[in-house]
Amino acid sequence: MCEHRAESCAYTYSIRHRVTVAEGEETKDTGPAEMLESLRTLPDEHALELLRQLRNESASPLTPSPRPYEHHQQQQRRSSPTIGLLPPSQKSLEFELNLRHPVAYPTLSPITSTDVLLEALLEPRVVPDMTPDREERDVDIKTETTTPRDHLTSNTLFDERLRLVDIAQWTPVPIPNRLAINTISHYLEVEYAALPLFDANLFIQDLVDVQYSFCSPFLVTAILCSACQAYTPLHSDAEAFSVALFNQAQQHFSDQEQSNTLTTVAALQILSMCAATFGKDDMSLRFLQESARLGRLMGLFDVQSQAESATAWLGGHEEWTRTASYTAWGVFNWICVYSFQYHIFEIETPPLLPKPCEFFRLAPGEDSNPARTSFQAQTALHARVLSSSSDMWIISRDILQKFYSDASVKLRDQTSVVFAEGVYQRLLDWANRLPLELARGRESSDNVMMMHVYFHAVITDLFRPFLLSPIRDQRLRSFSSEFATLEAVYAASSSQLKRLLLLCRLRWKTCLSALWQTVLVYAANSAIREAKTSVSGLTAEGSLYLHLCLAWLKEMFVCFPVFGSLAKGLTAMALQTGAIDQEDATRVLEYLRQVREHRAVAGGMNEKPDSRCILDFELSMTNPDAAQGRNVAMQLQSLVSEETKTERPG
Repeated sequence: MCEHRAESCAYTYSIRHRVTVAEGEETKDTGPAEMLESLRTLPDEHALELLRQLRNESASPLTPSPRPYEHHQQQQRRSSPTIGLLPPSQKSLEFELNLRHPVAYPTLSPITSTDVLLEALLEPRVVPDMTPDREERDVDIKTETTTPRDHLTSNTLFDERLRLVDIAQWTPVPIPNRLAINTISHYLEVEYAALPLFDANLFIQDLVDVQYSFCSPFLVTAILCSACQAYTPLHSDAEAFSVALFNQAQQHFSDQEQSNTLTTVAALQILSMCAATFGKDDMSLRFLQESARLGRLMGLFDVQSQAESATAWLGGHEEWTRTASYTAWGVFNWICVYSFQYHIFEIETPPLLPKPCEFFRLAPGEDSNPARTSFQAQTALHARVLSSSSDMWIISRDILQKFYSDASVKLRDQTSVVFAEGVYQRLLDWANRLPLELARGRESSDNVMMMHVYFHAVITDLFRPFLLSPIRDQRLRSFSSEFATLEAVYAASSSQLKRLLLLCRLRWKTCLSALWQTVLVYAANSAIREAKTSVSGLTAEGSLYLHLCLAWLKEMFVCFPVFGSLAKGLTAMALQTGAIDQEDATRVLEYLRQVREHRAVAGGMNEKPDSRCILDFELSMTNPDAAQGRNVAMQLQSLVSEETKTERPG
């Protein structure tokens, strides 16, 4: 479904600019030797087709490529041949994965370069609103004088019951009711869909009726804070409200001793996410650990038997059990994501409660209201994604324990290879069992796409420690391919991550979620590693993905202050390896400066972010502290100044 025209679109995604790409398309730089080898070894019909296309090209494939970024700019202005033309060799691991595990590793077929207008993808699509009257007037968060950018917002809500909400009943922050309703709807549509921490139906019911079983002022304030951050490009006052709501949520936390309630556990997790996106990582970790502590006291996880679990006090009550299921599994999943980003190990035992998908068995005719039926179908999909993701994170928890617990070990020997291969096979089995609606496809929802992002990110984390080891070329015996090495698995999942980056980048509204941090940081690290390790440097394809990452990071900085630190850090890494030039780095710094100036005018969070998430993956294997975002980001200004001095004559 086209997000902005509400039309079915069988073969393309669409965004504001005319950008189209089919699922499974990829750019790949192919060298002359590989091309000649393919002509020699491909089946006759494939070799003839390849030869025909080569003869029809306007330029010789043996001609050296221009610089990567110039290469992409030229593609926008002229017709050029299909790239990524060659299929993987039948002897390769990638071919075997495509054949035996197509849900996890769909074939990455070619893309015709003229199908993508790269200008729309390689520049941020969010431009700070710096009109003179917006700069001159004071930001008064008590008034509703500004209106949303209607061309970017939808008239429909996640649930029509939200129109009945009176937000003044829930928070002393004077946010306009219309803005509050729109932002909560946006949160439920985007953030909640990917990571549900409560039952949406029960939450909305209490939100409207002003009841406190499945809703609370703390939870509403935390949701509004997160929602206003993401809504910043859509409403000019959302940024100032996000700061006021963040302060109010902290007040909720400090005013009273935290009660053992499901809403408090969920609110603390959301507040932890907000603190992280504001660049306050010490505070974020404190909220996350407090949420985990309360969850343990309530028996949501880290218990050994049903008698110790929340099942004992839930007493079989269906609504309470359902919302406890969402909170327990949602918190477990998010803490796993957080643990991979920050290299910690927080939850030892997964929840014993049933997964949310077990509560969605609507009887035929139970609800004949089309709007309610649509809502139920949507929330049922959320439950299935959360439940399937939970199964994946249960497997991935073993990696966290092996890598980041007090008893963690370095993966260097044969025992470690056996461990990695065993976990990998379990992850592949998980993917093989996914229902069709959760497989990756053209019309996959964003939460499904994000689940596949996490899947491949976990696999690259599992095999990355071997990349610096002499055994990286050791063959994995569970595969037929003689090239099924530790490094080959890493490369295969890196390729899938970069494709997911491209597909997700094409989605406008739902790009505004901090949860996309994983695909951005992982894809950028992959491209930078290619620039560092390849004899010929970064390919045109790698340059494309790197510039996509930088454009998206700049865009996200408009909403989330921490992404400025991430953008600076990755830009510094890319500049050091020659993946980008000084002009590219200067453009990044200039864009970030403009956003910071706008943020100060708009009343946003303008404190310097302190990001401690791991940003430089290769460096983290030898010096984890130096690999943190804040430390890597500090290098950029000096690198740009140094190169500027070097370029000066005399």
